[in-house]
Amino acid sequence: MRHCCEFDAFDIWYLKDNEEYTNRTMFIGDCPICNKHVVHLYQRNNKTNTIIFIKKIGETAYQITKDLYKEIVYSRNALNKMKFNPKPFGWRYGVNKIKSDKNGNKVVEQYAVDFFGNSELIKKNKIL
Repeated sequence: MRHCCEFDAFDIWYLKDNEEYTNRTMFIGDCPICNKHVVHLYQRNNKTNTIIFIKKIGETAYQITKDLYKEIVYSRNALNKMKFNPKPFGWRYGVNKIKSDKNGNKVVEQYAVDFFGNSELIKKNKIL
């Protein structure tokens, strides 16, 4: 992306096709020099088969992101969050921990842990 200088977009939205345009991609970022919101929208016109580039800066960039938010198919940030799921997956093993609760009773907590360090509480049992 380019405004005052060259910089990378912090998010990329892939938008739904409509009657006029296909292959719609919107790059969203903030200029590091002037801190203005910058949006680049690329889309292919169906009638003329040309690529249309729209660049918005500042308040108009906020407005176009608000208007096109409903048309998102998926975004780069959402895909990155799905990759790093905190739940255990693959080969898992069990870890038992004994703790004391507020009343002084002993409680056994059973965790499922994978080899990447992700853990999930499975069960809590009180020891009589």
